[in-house]
Amino acid sequence: MLVALRGCGFEGVELSVLVLVPRGDFPAAEASAVQVDGGRSGIDELPEDATAITIEGRFADATFAVGRTARLEEQDDRLVVYFAPEDELCAVQSGAGVEFRDVGASAVGPLGDVLLVGGRDRQGRLVDDIVHVRDVGEFGTPLAGSMPSPLTGLAVVPIGERRFAAIGGATADGRVLDEMVPIDLAASDPIGPRVRMDVPGIDTKRSYHAAGILPDGRVLVTGGCTALDLQSRCVSSVGAVVNTAFLIDARGPEPQFSRAPSMLVGRYDHEILVGRDGAVFAVGGRNEVGRGVVTFEQWAPDEMAWTPYGRTELLGLAGERTILGAALLEGGLIVVAIDDGSIAWVTDGGAGRWASWCDGDAATPGCFHDENADPVAPERRRLVVLPGERIVADAWLLPFPMLGATAADALDLSLRKVGQATPPPPRRTSTSMTMFADGTVLVAGGRDPDTLVPAQPFLSRLRPRLDGGDERIPGVGTFETASFVLHDPDHTGFDGDGLTLTSEGDELEFPQVWAHTRAFRSATFRFDIVIGVEGSADGVDPPRPHVVLSQGAMAGTSIRFDSGITGYRRDAAGRVASFSCAATPIDFATQSVRLRVDVRPESIVIRVNSDVVANCPGAGDVVSAIGIGVSGTGSLL
Repeated sequence: MLVALRGCGFEGVELSVLVLVPRGDFPAAEASAVQVDGGRSGIDELPEDATAITIEGRFADATFAVGRTARLEEQDDRLVVYFAPEDELCAVQSGAGVEFRDVGASAVGPLGDVLLVGGRDRQGRLVDDIVHVRDVGEFGTPLAGSMPSPLTGLAVVPIGERRFAAIGGATADGRVLDEMVPIDLAASDPIGPRVRMDVPGIDTKRSYHAAGILPDGRVLVTGGCTALDLQSRCVSSVGAVVNTAFLIDARGPEPQFSRAPSMLVGRYDHEILVGRDGAVFAVGGRNEVGRGVVTFEQWAPDEMAWTPYGRTELLGLAGERTILGAALLEGGLIVVAIDDGSIAWVTDGGAGRWASWCDGDAATPGCFHDENADPVAPERRRLVVLPGERIVADAWLLPFPMLGATAADALDLSLRKVGQATPPPPRRTSTSMTMFADGTVLVAGGRDPDTLVPAQPFLSRLRPRLDGGDERIPGVGTFETASFVLHDPDHTGFDGDGLTLTSEGDELEFPQVWAHTRAFRSATFRFDIVIGVEGSADGVDPPRPHVVLSQGAMAGTSIRFDSGITGYRRDAAGRVASFSCAATPIDFATQSVRLRVDVRPESIVIRVNSDVVANCPGAGDVVSAIGIGVSGTGSLL
């Protein structure tokens, strides 16, 4: 039985119909919608691969609220669904004993538990308590137990269904911890005994470090700081900011610790971004002299070393600016927030700023904060990628970097919309954000961006519209706004009827200029496209179309149309292997060509009209996004 956990905005609202749809990686025709206009009804049979059910509440033709199940396992014959107006922030009640804090660290577990551990209260004093929130619960409550000492600058990660680990941290008495504290929500005493992190050849004491979960379940810990001032903040100095890294394997009865390659640069207050294909990126933070680190690094699990990533020098940040937060999109596209209030994109071959955001023009939306008005610039800024690949940043919802979208399309979640029944929580910065399995985002803490006064309410929850990978196929045929995510917006043109990608480089296995279909991912699908090319007059280094499949943080498969049709496959470490698809070229220069690309685990079949022109080996049973790109010199139309 589906039971609604109601968000805000239902005062006086009468829904005329509920629409229930099973979701998963299967054709829409296999998931018939069920409309409920009164009484009790249900879905007779779920498709075998169903992973969720979405619910849309309507009055006439207007949608008032949406929801999605986080899991399909019932408890007490109930499936609780958070049901709220789309693209609105709703306050979440806090139980007795939950006071404001600048959250030390947070993490979400596979069963929808969020822990907010440590941090600083409104007077800046360190706290030792833990706030627990569930995706199917109405309140945030204190956990029955606290950390061994007040602390901040720690990392928290899930290590089981309802088990977490709190790693390192800075204490109120000036200590930097070299221990891991297990937290088991299923135990009567959830706080376990401290475990010393023992890694041969590495000092594991660290605070303000980063941690991420690898696809195999191990935890990667990187960087951090080993010296503190009287306020338990990092003292940047040579030797105090480390570049070492180690792994924690907590899958067995006793945690195991092992050494990982050191990063190229020591950094603290940075982020680790992990793609679904296992690629790892270290982004942002500060170095041993306290300046912002503006270089990115990449690592694939079990590789021997980190390697540089991206062209951040194109952003002009060196020595002046700090990267406060980052988010990883499909295919290695990283969105970053900079301490001047602007945002930018970075890929392995390029970088650029969102020109229409925070550019000083009164006609464009404002920055994350007004740098001239802030008494103290925020230390961190959390960015979260929604299922539809939009970015949540502070109280803004950003469609960046997407086809036809400008900063004018950014949504200020703190502004009351026309017809919005409940006033939204006020604007805030430096929040702690985690995303639940149902696609909603829990927002904790934060401060007023102008006065730095603690923002209220302490907890709120964002229910984004249902536009995730299995909820909505983007309208690429009509080039609707945001139907494509652009990997180089500066080399992309759009006139409303067509998309132009322009390349100025050499022959490449994987194009630097490409765009993927927003939010759509599947293991089996068909993609139809009409393309042509325009090259230079001398015909030297002609433009070469590419069909690109991405299986996570790296574009994993590229099929290039040149003198023949050649495929390339790349792993998370960047190693590329080629394979032949067909020897016959396709003439894109004198006429537009209609391609049909049928993607299956075992094959990638390419047709021109109805004729098969290439049959390439598939990438296996892995969920992929699809895009189109160009290399060489010229334009793809």
